[in-house]
Amino acid sequence: MVLSFVLSCPNRAAPMFAACLALIMGIVLSSTGNRAHADQSDVSSSTTETGHNKWSRLTLDTADRIDRFFSNQNVDDENQETRLRIYIKMRTDENDGQSLGTGIRGKLSLPRTEQRLQIIFGQDDDSTTPVNTEDQNISLRIRPAGTDSVRQMRFDAGIRKRVGSYQLFGRARHRLTFDRASRWVLSITNSLHYFTKAKTEYRGQITFDWPLSTRFFFRPTTQIRWYQNNTDKCNDGICIDQYFTLYERLRQQTTHAIAYDAEFFYRNRPGELDDVVLKARYRRTTGRDWLFWEIEPAVHFPAADGHDLTYRITFKLEGVFGYNDTVNVNDGWFIRPSAPGSKSN
Repeated sequence: MVLSFVLSCPNRAAPMFAACLALIMGIVLSSTGNRAHADQSDVSSSTTETGHNKWSRLTLDTADRIDRFFSNQNVDDENQETRLRIYIKMRTDENDGQSLGTGIRGKLSLPRTEQRLQIIFGQDDDSTTPVNTEDQNISLRIRPAGTDSVRQMRFDAGIRKRVGSYQLFGRARHRLTFDRASRWVLSITNSLHYFTKAKTEYRGQITFDWPLSTRFFFRPTTQIRWYQNNTDKCNDGICIDQYFTLYERLRQQTTHAIAYDAEFFYRNRPGELDDVVLKARYRRTTGRDWLFWEIEPAVHFPAADGHDLTYRITFKLEGVFGYNDTVNVNDGWFIRPSAPGSKSN
């Protein structure tokens, strides 16, 4: 619905409509969630409510484990523990040839500030792209008191490298999670950046987490970005990205899983595809629980090459150090065979 609305807007009005729409949705849904929470506090606990809470917690925990295993930025950002990830990535593309990238992403939590301050460094942590060696940053992050896993607010100030140049930046980010009386969970994220060179940038993201069974977990994500100065990136500065990911756990005794991805990138003008990427990521641990390797065969259809079929393959090796340096992708998660509270056969 968000995507179709933006695409139907006039070209010059689209950036402001997109930004306002995502912001209004966050405010409306936040107030709705607050009213629902207040109403529920006056109602005694029931079997239905207990089941709802169990489903919601199970979905959130499943998403958390998936993000940790596949090195997704969302959990790395929100968790308040010191962690360091070092990776090396090798890619071969039919058109672009071979490339080699290395990088580091991590954070230092400052415990004497009651875990409200962090030093963040490495990859741009506000990007859906798993590995991006072009954008690097270091910043001081402030997490206000009273935030939790459902309603999160944070502020960053630091220096960021973008396309070969450094610039100071500040960011405010708000994330709201809605645990509904069903298996799927909705999250809305709004981020507002200010750069000394690139000026104002906005990023809105809507994510659905949906465990389908004991083996599969589905996550569609819509991301809208608006650039004040870098209007050459997209039509009038607005970019739309759509991601669909299906996670599959394999044997329960081993720590490996597969993610199937379909990604659509809209550029130039609303409704025009710049690229489509279809890929599978097979990821597993080595003999060490903190060391992962991943192989990613993919095909994509870039507009620059007339949307011709293009093959590529990526290999990545990644090590995790610090707190939470081991992850078991099959440690009692995904949807149970029976409803919460009932006995399994």
